[in-house]
Amino acid sequence: MGLLSHVIQIWEYERGLLYQKGRFVRVLEPGRYRLWRWEHKNIQKVSLRQVSQTINGQEVLTTDKVPVRVTLIAQYAVQDPALTIHSVENYVERLYQDVQLALREMISSRSLDDLLAEREALSTALQEATATSAAGYGVKVQRVGVKDIILPGNVQRVFLQEVEADRAGRAALIAARHETAAARARANTAKLIEENPAIQRLQELEALVTLAAKDGNVLIVPGLENLLAKK
Repeated sequence: MGLLSHVIQIWEYERGLLYQKGRFVRVLEPGRYRLWRWEHKNIQKVSLRQVSQTINGQEVLTTDKVPVRVTLIAQYAVQDPALTIHSVENYVERLYQDVQLALREMISSRSLDDLLAEREALSTALQEATATSAAGYGVKVQRVGVKDIILPGNVQRVFLQEVEADRAGRAALIAARHETAAARARANTAKLIEENPAIQRLQELEALVTLAAKDGNVLIVPGLENLLAKK
């Protein structure tokens, strides 16, 4: 049988589909198989490894008429090799089209603000939508994620202006809070000095001590505040 046989090896990450006279016979599990030499041509191997594919979205209008382009990452694997090969001509192209159609439908039913705010929800909805159809031809969709949302240049400029305005507004609000706190502190200090004149005298003495520690001559005029008040 040596010259008439042929050894086929099915690796752990794949399955083999055995046909006889054009009819599907069975799925070959991982292992080594010795078949008649003419039979090895009737085996089709199918990989079960996970595939990660970029799905480039076409330009679609949102409900508020903004054209956007969304790029996705789809991760999937063949789960039923016989169903996959027998159901569709090319399961990779079919899944690509299914994801694109689902993406177009979901973008056209959302506003731009909702689309940007619901990236995770969009990914989940896309996975659920495509997983159902893909299961019909033996493919398991494990993840669909939003990679990029590309906006027109004029829309990007508007968003940048909004971000800058928001930052400027927050900075002005923080500055106003600091000014209010400083004014409140000065008012409290003035009220405290008015109620306790000794505090003002203590501040004057502290100022004199600070001046005395400096180099050079310091001129102190007693009663200067009274002279200024007479003017």
